[in-house]
Amino acid sequence: MFYTTWYETCGTGLSTLQRSLIALEHTTANQRGYSPDLIPALLQTPAYARAVLSVCVSVLQIPDDTEETVTALLQRHTILDAPGRRFHLLIGETALLRKVGAADVMADQVRFLLEILATRENVEIGIVPLDSELVAPAANFVIPDESIVDIETVTGFVTATGAEEIASAVRTFDLIATVAAYDDGARVILNRALATHVIGCSQAALTSNIGQGSP
Repeated sequence: MFYTTWYETCGTGLSTLQRSLIALEHTTANQRGYSPDLIPALLQTPAYARAVLSVCVSVLQIPDDTEETVTALLQRHTILDAPGRRFHLLIGETALLRKVGAADVMADQVRFLLEILATRENVEIGIVPLDSELVAPAANFVIPDESIVDIETVTGFVTATGAEEIASAVRTFDLIATVAAYDDGARVILNRALATHVIGCSQAALTSNIGQGSP
């Protein structure tokens, strides 16, 4: 097990980290991950990613290479189309409701998740409802091929390589998966979140019109 600070990988910008993940993911056949508060990077729209990256740059106070980072992220997305790859991703309902960027950014992001559910058989998405039972405490983590576990922290990330740690992460993932909603159940939660953001878009447009003096 070892720990890496964000500054070791992102001191000159966030694109370095994104590019480093491309090679790892292209050698991974089965990736599992849990993201309670944000949409997983592999499922982010460019606009959503830009909003997240903007906050990260501000908090870490590092050089802003957002566009280069988004380009690298979109390169990562090509792994979703690679043959023989499977993804099982758990997303907290909080991630669907939290406003990242603006309401239109969130609406488009949720629509993208609905599109993935409808078109990608190799990507299994489970939504963990806000009112689901607590079955295991966990932060954001990824398990590629049960070879390692990457766990994000406020100041960096921990990479676990021991058999016991990996087994514990797999057990945690499997427990959280038992309370997640899939297929039609996931669509219900996604559409509910989408409706919230669509209302937000309408309210933003109304406020803008009022501010411009439109009748």
